[in-house]
Amino acid sequence: MKIKSYIIPILYVVLILIWSSTWISIKVSVGDTPFLMASMRFFIAGFVLILFQKFRKKAILPRREHRKVILSLGLGNFFIGYGLTYWGMQFVNSNITSILWATLPVMIAVFAHRMLDNEKINAASIFSLVGSIIGTLFIFDLQDSSFDPQVAMGMFIILVSIFAAAYPNVLYKREGAKLDPVAANATAMLIGATLLLITGLVFESWRQVELNLVTLGATVYLAIIGSAIGFTMYFWLVKRVTIVKMSYTTFLIPIWASLWGWLLLGEELSSSALVGATIIILSVSLPEFLRMKYFNSNAE
Repeated sequence: MKIKSYIIPILYVVLILIWSSTWISIKVSVGDTPFLMASMRFFIAGFVLILFQKFRKKAILPRREHRKVILSLGLGNFFIGYGLTYWGMQFVNSNITSILWATLPVMIAVFAHRMLDNEKINAASIFSLVGSIIGTLFIFDLQDSSFDPQVAMGMFIILVSIFAAAYPNVLYKREGAKLDPVAANATAMLIGATLLLITGLVFESWRQVELNLVTLGATVYLAIIGSAIGFTMYFWLVKRVTIVKMSYTTFLIPIWASLWGWLLLGEELSSSALVGATIIILSVSLPEFLRMKYFNSNAE
């Protein structure tokens, strides 16, 4: 079936709006039980994707040869990546978290250099890496009078979570070409959710879980819209949009996330954080703009 020309740009914009809104949803739902709330999100999302697979009449479980990729996604992306991000967001605002996550492509480039033959670190990667480090230092702003060690620890843990999520992304690209993305994400989400639940039961208490209308609504939104629909939409677009254009989401999402945080949560960026955010977004996006210009000039 031929796809209408306007469907792809509409879905592209919708994906950016959805994923930029997930950060405020995490912030209002995390409470004092980050691991339990994260597990709830991915259990719901995983089961929704399983139902979707049954509706599609597709296999729910990936093949055994893809076990390494699935376990890596479950452990690195959903358990460590999102688990530590949830933990850090107890202390860090949603806008700062979204900006820190804009460094994911840079961390992916580090792993890709070692794992992929055709994606070695080049001048553009070094430029993005150095810019991201400088921008992050501005965001931490260690010498500011309002410096909060707890917030700094939260930001550091979020950076660790991003680094942990980078490896599975590269492994998926190297060994997951034949993987059904829906089945892969469903299985990996349930693995991650199980590990998050176990961690939550050990370190947290169900009595502290805040299940009011806001937190429950935010968690369901994160599970169904942000995870099940968001990831499915992303992989659908990846097959139809150039990887360069898809990479633009990296800097468009934190811009919109900061706007959501300001409008709905009253979050504001300090002057130092604003400088850091600008440096990170420019250092990540500028090489992509230049690459796009290069591709276009060659095409002509």
